[in-house]
Amino acid sequence: MKRFALRTLISAGLLIGLGASSSTGCVAPPNKSGEGEAATAASGSGSFVTMDQVDGSLDDKVTGERYQITYNESDMWKGAPKGALVTIVEYSDFQCPYCSRLTDTLKTVAEEYPDDVRVVFKHFPLPMHKDARPASEAVLAAYAQDKDKGWALHDLVFKNARQLSTDDLIKYAEQVGVPDIQKFRADLEHHIFGDKVSADTEHGKKFGVSSTPSFFVNGVAHRGAKSADDLKKIVEEEKKFAESLVAAGSKREEVYARIMHAAKAERAAPQRPKSKNTQRPGKPDPASSYAVPVDDRPAKGPETALVTIVEYSDFECPFCRKVLPTLTQIEEEYGDDVRVVFRQQPLPMHKNATPAALAALAAHKQGKFWEMHDALFAKAAERGALGKEGVFTELATQLGLDTAKFEADMKDPELAKMIAEDQKVAQQFGAGGTPAFFVNGRPLSGAQPYEAFKAVIDQEMAKAKTFMAEKGVKAEDLYEEMMKGWETEVKAPPLADHVRREFDLANVPGKGNLKDPKLTIVECSDFDCPYCSRGADLVEQIFKAPEYKDKVAFYFLNFPLPMHKNAESAHRAAIAAGKQGKFFEMHDLLFADRSKRTEQDYRDMASQLGIDADKFIADWNSEEVAQVIKDDKAVCAKHGVSGTPNFFINGRSMRGAVPFEMTKQILDEELAGGFEAKKAGGAAPAKPAGAPAKPAPAKVKPSEKG
Repeated sequence: MKRFALRTLISAGLLIGLGASSSTGCVAPPNKSGEGEAATAASGSGSFVTMDQVDGSLDDKVTGERYQITYNESDMWKGAPKGALVTIVEYSDFQCPYCSRLTDTLKTVAEEYPDDVRVVFKHFPLPMHKDARPASEAVLAAYAQDKDKGWALHDLVFKNARQLSTDDLIKYAEQVGVPDIQKFRADLEHHIFGDKVSADTEHGKKFGVSSTPSFFVNGVAHRGAKSADDLKKIVEEEKKFAESLVAAGSKREEVYARIMHAAKAERAAPQRPKSKNTQRPGKPDPASSYAVPVDDRPAKGPETALVTIVEYSDFECPFCRKVLPTLTQIEEEYGDDVRVVFRQQPLPMHKNATPAALAALAAHKQGKFWEMHDALFAKAAERGALGKEGVFTELATQLGLDTAKFEADMKDPELAKMIAEDQKVAQQFGAGGTPAFFVNGRPLSGAQPYEAFKAVIDQEMAKAKTFMAEKGVKAEDLYEEMMKGWETEVKAPPLADHVRREFDLANVPGKGNLKDPKLTIVECSDFDCPYCSRGADLVEQIFKAPEYKDKVAFYFLNFPLPMHKNAESAHRAAIAAGKQGKFFEMHDLLFADRSKRTEQDYRDMASQLGIDADKFIADWNSEEVAQVIKDDKAVCAKHGVSGTPNFFINGRSMRGAVPFEMTKQILDEELAGGFEAKKAGGAAPAKPAGAPAKPAPAKVKPSEKG
């Protein structure tokens, strides 16, 4: 296969002993009269050398699985101006939080190896991040005018990944000092760098890149946001490898070109290991059919259709919006042979999804469900648009609805009940995420392409025709008759597992009934995790509920995740405040605003809480407080915690910010005797009502802090 002709940039930096043998020990300086070639090879000339400019004499010295991740002199790169021993090419997305984390790591490593490491940035905006592509075009537009300004904009865009409108990008360009703002505006408007972004993306796909961040170190593939220590280990290994090439005769500026000369010209996408059992616990089996009812839900297509697709969707879910063109294509291709029935599944993470679902059902009462459906998805494409005051009435007006009736219907408890019923049925059939589809009962999850739907529809259409012929069923009765032979539920794993764990909570912040609780809840949490914020809301709901508030003890364990770079400082602030009896007050302030994470922010919070700010800062900086976090993380990890939030209810693990109504099932089960009593067929007869079948784990002691 013909090798790429893209020029490959090589970098520089003087290394002591470069070109010497691999033995350890002191290296004598070169002879004064013979510095010439040896010195040039070691220090590098800074010339840009492509793989087509070197021969294959060192190909046999290039070891390992390496790929031709080439780049142009005009691409975004920095570091090692005289030639790199280690070249890192990253494929990144400006709205990917893990990319932001890797960017910080790359910056740290590049600063530590200024003469040896070069970082090349390639653009790989993911479809789910609608502002990532224009952000890439903006950074390239700035870079084309001034390389330093391009990198400055790169950094600022990552810091403001949630605010990347065109106006935002222009404001950031002005902020970093892009020389010609008018040209920058024109480049954005006319998508001058759109082809460049596409070229980077296609190049990445050729080498198996499918997610971000993905990066290649001297052509070796890596994925994910590595820590600085892990990346340094990789760099050190590659540095030694590069030194061996120089010792074998390569000039420093030729190192990457020679690696590319010997590397593979393409790479297949990594394959995930296939499981023998295609059904995951709590998820429907793709090979089975499930009796998902259609009831009187909004439908498009006739009841006589051979194939009925029940769709579970969320108006704020970007993947639900992404699948809309596919559903339109199905409608156009199959006509009256396919019916689509819409059921609501607003997810807890999307705060405007439930009111949007109510708006759609209110429009349905006036015969305009699908019109409102389309309007809601179109509006959701605008960041935060569904959260604006009066937006649903505005859409109703545009659709010609009776707005007074519409607003009244949105408040109708019957519509809220319909949504709750839809979610209950979704849970019954394992449709926890969106979009989720059942094609004549056959599950199909996610924003699948048209071809995936077509394969199942064609199979189910043939089966439906056979069923009608053999059973003598009328078309209008087809779905109801077929349902009689389908599965009626998916058995989901318990929300909280059936293992009792013990915690020593004597010195852990706690609140509630710490003396004789019937329910002891321990949470491993991260102050910068958005789902933990919802977890905190869940705890407050539990304490507000009359049936639980006097029976609950709640304890908080610190589990800051590595991906959240400011989380640990926030946890230190909470612990430091706890030393003055204000842990949960600081806990609430930290969750209220995740943007406040500087020392001055923490000092201001301490003053707001009325505690000694100087003592607070001293504790915040202390080793003792840092050790508390290490100890808490060890406890959580011991009990299998890897993500946050993770709750332990009387020692039983419940992962994630589970909605209150679902959490109640576990709380009520515990008050009725626990899963042990449930398995035995009822509450333990020897215990009073409300007492757990097994007490809160031993070693749980009242906290002295909080």
